[in-house]
Formats: sequence, structure tokens, C-alpha cells
Amino acid sequence: MTVSRSKIWQEIWDKKGQKADVPLHHVDGFDLLDAEQWDYMVGQVTRPLGLKDGEKILECGCGAGAFLASLLKKFPELKVTGLDYSQPILAAAKRNVKGDFYHGDMTDLSIFSDGQFEKTISYSTFHYLSSEGAAARAVREMVRVTRAGGSVFIGDVSDLAKREMALALRKMTHQNHQRVSSANTDHLFVPQELFRQLAGELKLGIDIIDQESFDLPFYDNAKYRYSVYLRKNSGRKG
Repeated sequence: MTVSRSKIWQEIWDKKGQKADVPLHHVDGFDLLDAEQWDYMVGQVTRPLGLKDGEKILECGCGAGAFLASLLKKFPELKVTGLDYSQPILAAAKRNVKGDFYHGDMTDLSIFSDGQFEKTISYSTFHYLSSEGAAARAVREMVRVTRAGGSVFIGDVSDLAKREMALALRKMTHQNHQRVSSANTDHLFVPQELFRQLAGELKLGIDIIDQESFDLPFYDNAKYRYSVYLRKNSGRKG
């Protein structure tokens, strides 16, 4: 029986979630970045969102909560909610981040109501999904739970157009990494056109920004990844 990419990665994150006494962003896989670099990157990629204190924000694939923890340093009054498919790594988020955390799959957000959040985000997670179909389901769900006038941010997406370059680069940058699993841990590369098609179908505003544009010289993956910003119409006329 073929095991899906998503399931393989879930098992890996279950193992990573058992780490202790390491920074949250290292638990979440960004172990080549120091704390200052991590906070800088989070600040850069979320600037287009125009976050405000007091807003309700959902992170899909929140992992150990490193992204939300970084946001809370700048916006301490954010009302944060996180969802992840790995129970062990989610436990780390519950221990370390002030917010509400749920176990679940980002392609099915039925535990949340329509328009529940001002901002819905997912950072560096779409490459763990099993297919473009799963990616499309996740986008539709993220849009559904975001209120009219709100925004959806999907960051650090591996670009299908840059797949060969990415594979060559990762072979160099990850050659000394200790593997958690012997399984084939490949990534999903998503064409930018998928997001443009969904934006048209769902009548959303869209901006797609290459990750390199955020001035992240310390983050090699920026060379082949991009971020997507979707805006829901407020429904107001005039």
C-alpha cells in the first residue's frame, strides 16, 4: 500500500515534536536560522497582511507554534488559534504559546465556523500536502473561515517552476542533516497558477511575492519559494 506524502511527514513531525530544550522554530524545522533571523523573516513575510492587535488569527499547520509566538512578540493582543495534524508537536505549542490549539487536518477546517477569523495563515506547510487537490481544498477551507474583508496568507510555497533548482540546492544544503525517517520525504511543488485560478473562482484579490523579495539572504529556500496573499471582498458597496 502506498503511503501518502502527508502521512509520511506527519510521522516525522510526531518524532520531531518529542524534542525538548530547543527553540520552537528549530522544532518546526528551521534549525539553520537563529532566533533573530526567524523573527525577522516572520516580520517580513507578514508585513503585507497589515496585522493589528486584537485580531483573531488562525494558523493552519502551526507545528510547535513558533510562527505565532513570533507574531505575539510584536502584537501581544492577537487572539491566536493553531491547528496541526501532529499531536506531539501540538503539545509543544500548547505548553509555550498563549492561544487555543486544535488537532486536525488543514484540508478540513469544519471545527471552525464561516468567517471566524480576521486572518488565516499557513507558513511553510503546503509542500507537505499530498497533492495539488489537497492544496486547493486547504485554500478553500482557509478562505471559508476568514471573514469578509479579511486576508489569507499562504507562505513559503515551493514553486513548481523552480523544482529542479530546488532539488539541486537542497542536495547541497541538507547533505549533512540527520534524517528522522528512511522514507521518501519529497515535497509538493505547487504552480502559482493554482492560486490564481482559485482566486478567480472565489472572487478574491491576490498578490504573489517571490520569497527572495523579502531580503532573506540567510534562508536558502527563499530562492525557490513564494508567498500568496488573498483578500476577501468586504461585500460593502461604494
